[in-house]
Amino acid sequence: MLQQNNQQEHKASKGLNVSHLTCERGYRELFNDLSFEVLPGEILHIKGENGAGKTSMLRILAGLALPITGTVNFDGYDCRKYRSEYNEQIAFMGHKLGIKLELTAVENIHSYCEIRTPRTEQEIFDALDVVGLYGFEEMYCNQLSAGQKRRVALAQTMLSNTRLWILDEPFTSLDVIGVDLFLEAIQQHVSADGMVLLTTHQDVSLENCITKYLQLPSGQIT
Repeated sequence: MLQQNNQQEHKASKGLNVSHLTCERGYRELFNDLSFEVLPGEILHIKGENGAGKTSMLRILAGLALPITGTVNFDGYDCRKYRSEYNEQIAFMGHKLGIKLELTAVENIHSYCEIRTPRTEQEIFDALDVVGLYGFEEMYCNQLSAGQKRRVALAQTMLSNTRLWILDEPFTSLDVIGVDLFLEAIQQHVSADGMVLLTTHQDVSLENCITKYLQLPSGQIT
């Protein structure tokens, strides 16, 4: 009975709903009439060849670009009409991490969290410890490696208190340990009814997590 109730609650939640999305870059159509949904507790792994439109789609879903046609709804409301409310629900990690090189790891996360959910210094230090940056907290980010900068961005995402993570090739520049740390963070987020939408060449089929796949440009979801 408990399992049935959980399934009913899961189905009742609205999450992210994308309808009839069409995107062009220049004069080339990347994808058209694309519809899918991501519910709490789910991962959507977007796949496709280079140039298929994976990054373009994530930028649309993050509100950084507009589609030719289509709508993006979250919990039943139009994300374009209720932009500020949607922004509070998403964390976006693109190719550019948004890390300020002149700031330390702690200062970057503190600045990031101030406009979302303010965090104590101890919470920030704990998050950096979790992502493997113990001892690097006060180091300026221009002195960190590419993989370490990405770990700073991961700590920011973990502390964002957002429900939907939109991640564009999040494992780039990470070593094996870094990838494992990121996968563990994704699993914890999804296990707490969070949602993750990502592009990656890594396997993200995690235990006790529902992973769906969207193949571009065919738009077949499995």
